[in-house]
Amino acid sequence: MFRRPAARTPLAWKNLINDPRRLMLAAAGVGFAAVLMFTQNGFRNALLDSPVQLVRMVDADLVAISTARYMLPVNQRFSRDLLRRAAADPAVEKVQPLFIERLMARVRVNNHPSRPIRVVSVPRASIEPSTASPGWLEIPGLDRHGPLLRRPNVALLDRKTRREFGFRFDRVKGETVSLAPTDDGGVDPLPVDPDGQVVQLAEQPIELVGLVEIGTDFANEGTLLLSEPSFAEYFSLRNGGRPLEVVDVGLIRLMPGASAEQTARRLTALGPQQWEVMTPAQLSRREQAFWTSQTPVGIIFTVGTVMGFAVGVIICYQILFTSIQDAMPEFATLKAMGYPNRYFVGLVVRQSVYLSVIGFLPAVALTWGLFRVLEAASGLPMVLSPVLWRAGSVFVLTTLMCLISGLLALRKLLAADPASLF
Repeated sequence: MFRRPAARTPLAWKNLINDPRRLMLAAAGVGFAAVLMFTQNGFRNALLDSPVQLVRMVDADLVAISTARYMLPVNQRFSRDLLRRAAADPAVEKVQPLFIERLMARVRVNNHPSRPIRVVSVPRASIEPSTASPGWLEIPGLDRHGPLLRRPNVALLDRKTRREFGFRFDRVKGETVSLAPTDDGGVDPLPVDPDGQVVQLAEQPIELVGLVEIGTDFANEGTLLLSEPSFAEYFSLRNGGRPLEVVDVGLIRLMPGASAEQTARRLTALGPQQWEVMTPAQLSRREQAFWTSQTPVGIIFTVGTVMGFAVGVIICYQILFTSIQDAMPEFATLKAMGYPNRYFVGLVVRQSVYLSVIGFLPAVALTWGLFRVLEAASGLPMVLSPVLWRAGSVFVLTTLMCLISGLLALRKLLAADPASLF
């Protein structure tokens, strides 16, 4: 008859939960370090995600930008003639210019000071419901409010625009607000509707008729969407009085089966010194690479994550060192009985992993709530993604932090003679 082997005592787990007060303090320390790393990573990811939000909402196979436009917020454009020539390529089904204005776009709300804002044109296919071709922009809320842009002097407002502009988002319900003109042709600072809001764009009155959702970034604190005719009217001085003859981003849709890479190279050759044609994914990667490597902001957030890791190592070291020190007589007994050093290493490793999990789970919940508050306040996309390079990377760092702390705290026990520990 075979005797079933006795189950091993989970010493690491029992040693960890022996003192609930100490366990809660340890979990709080680990959770604090994890939240700190989460926050720094969250801002860094927002730095990478926010500049390409509009690009990810583009429904096109290829996009074109000026070769001088080293990042999207830069006001460098190419001639619309290049898009017209690209439309003649046999692999191209349709082209569409996208106009973006930041330099001349200043908005003033009621008695608030004027502030720069990003203004984006909306293609006709997203405004006219009768058009056969699908719209070029997949912006939440545009399918509902886009047809309202057929009226003159109206705009859609990004609901994530910063509060400092003074917009009354609760008053933007798909209905226009009446404005009272003054004798000199300006706009009276008080609206006809006492609960409404007066908005001026480029020193001209404009009405907000709906809300969309795009998001802010480190260069743009808000966005307005206008039809192309309205865009040309408000920025009539752009390009020497021909505002629609220079393009910020060219949108290109290909024929079924056409190769995006080959077509992009062929179209780039139409004006190699004037524009560059690529896929939206390539443009997103290029934009993110610029913000990561060419600006100090990305480095700052990376250093912040490292500092959070270092703080966590110090906190965990103090916690685990105290735990091992208090249990030193018991460890000495086990060592005198012949238990090898690798047993104690495994013991501390398991205890460190348990501690990292116990501290990490509450940190995730706290971070999720913190990200929602930060996103509402800033408009930046604070995303807590479960994939490895987002939340998973923080969990790996948290576990590594606890392991390093545990092994550092174990040095005295490994180097000591059992008799000296009693």
